[in-house]
Amino acid sequence: MDTSASLSAGHLIVEELEAHGVTRTYLVPGESYLDVIDGLRDSAISPIVCRQEGGAAYMAVAEGRMTGVPGIAMVTRGPGAANVKVGVHTAYQDATPLVVFVGLIPTDHRGRESFQEFDLDGWFSSTAKKVLTLDDPDKAAEVVVDAMHTAVTGRPGPVIVGLPEEVLVRPSSGTVLPPRVHGSASPYAGDVTELRARITAADRPVLIIGGEDWSPSTSRRIAQWSRDRGLGVLGTFRAYDGIDHDSPNFLGILGYGASPVAKRVLAEADLHIFLGCVRTDVATDGFSNGVDQRTVVIGPDADAHGHFGRLDQHIVTSVGRFAQSLFTEEGTRTYSVSSDGSIDEPPLGDALSEAAGDAVPLPGWVAEARTELEAWRKPQVAGSGSAASAGFVDMDEAFVHVQDLLPDDAIITYGAGNFSGWATRFLPTHGFPSALGPRNGSMGFGLPAAVAAALVHPERAVFCIAGDGDFLMNGQEMATAVQYGADITVVLNDNSVYGTIRGHQDREYPGRATATALQNPDFAAMATAFGGLGIRVKRTEDFRDAFERALAHKGLSLVHCITDPTVRGARLP
Repeated sequence: MDTSASLSAGHLIVEELEAHGVTRTYLVPGESYLDVIDGLRDSAISPIVCRQEGGAAYMAVAEGRMTGVPGIAMVTRGPGAANVKVGVHTAYQDATPLVVFVGLIPTDHRGRESFQEFDLDGWFSSTAKKVLTLDDPDKAAEVVVDAMHTAVTGRPGPVIVGLPEEVLVRPSSGTVLPPRVHGSASPYAGDVTELRARITAADRPVLIIGGEDWSPSTSRRIAQWSRDRGLGVLGTFRAYDGIDHDSPNFLGILGYGASPVAKRVLAEADLHIFLGCVRTDVATDGFSNGVDQRTVVIGPDADAHGHFGRLDQHIVTSVGRFAQSLFTEEGTRTYSVSSDGSIDEPPLGDALSEAAGDAVPLPGWVAEARTELEAWRKPQVAGSGSAASAGFVDMDEAFVHVQDLLPDDAIITYGAGNFSGWATRFLPTHGFPSALGPRNGSMGFGLPAAVAAALVHPERAVFCIAGDGDFLMNGQEMATAVQYGADITVVLNDNSVYGTIRGHQDREYPGRATATALQNPDFAAMATAFGGLGIRVKRTEDFRDAFERALAHKGLSLVHCITDPTVRGARLP
């Protein structure tokens, strides 16, 4: 864009986002921020027009999680801001970098109960890292720099930027500013030495991985280090794709739907090392399992926000810096600065193998737990003629075919509900990012996340598992998927009930199920009407062919599976 002439504040915001490496913004247009939208016309940033602000927010959250660059959502005042808040809460609880730009009423209309007026700070201050309002057009670039920096530093999270509409159209004397350096402390040598001593002294040390600060090199380092130190590895709830699940010491996922072996490994460990995450209620079954062990937390948040229980050592650093420190010594490797200011890291070469000279064999308890996990990950097929196969799709058998046909590097997305358990149990991941789910349990996340995943990684298969209740929270974003050519495959589990809540009712109020039954549309016909491929499946034996056709289709495809309302999850071995 031409920066020789004075820019409006709205156009300068767009240029500043470009300088921060933003390539997409997810938005629902509004008259309150028209000048920003106009700036996007001549920008390299692609505006992804969504059908509801909640869908836009979820897409931005997914992009921030996959790339490490804050996802960008843009919405209008009042109702638009209300709708976007579900994504803000998701980013806040999930520690995902997100910046939301909200159009506002003119400043001289404030305090008069004007059309769509609301209190930006009052609405968002409890669920955002920072709330900013641009009242001076000359500070347009400064506000963007501040927001982008805050979203990624320390514990990542959402930042809200209010944009009064008359401020946006005013000329700005500001210029595009360079992004602020993202500082991240490296562990002291003494930190790593102390950690090594703790691991050596432990009989059953367990590493719990999570968060979003992962890269291929970080994953390889952590995977090898954990093997060499004889650590069992667990993934935390919906943030379990940091290392390859084929690693021989990966022992399962914590949280809702956790395997019995993962729960036992957590409980029987005598040392917990949380890397990129903390000890939470979900991971510990409501603070009832594995809360008293000696504990190390490694992550960028000096407050260890959300951590419960013991904290014997706290290493404040990023996951990537920690992984580097395990295999390098000061001055032994050479780094260079690229023209864009990023750091070029030399190839690892033999650094990992050389650093593994003092490796220990995996202990027997790790091997035994791994064997149990592998058995648990095999779908339990009921067999022909069983009640489970009569008139419904058996999702356990369906996932035999999903396992067989889905590429190993697929990105898996889902929202909230029992249906997600088939994916977390039967679909191991092999590299970050490969799994996108809402750690705050927000329904409707899966389809928007799949759209974002297909745009960020068009070279990879994207698979969304959805429930009938979950899907219709944001099913309208099928239109967004088709409009932008997102290549995604959806398997929709239609059991005509809010299954998770019905399960709670059956346990707490047996025989009194109320307000959980659903009457559903023909989801396959919906997908077809939106411009995708829709296939309705009522019998297990028809699933493989339908799923194969869906995977082969370029664009949106949906397999609508009619399932038994009494089935709440996968069978136990």
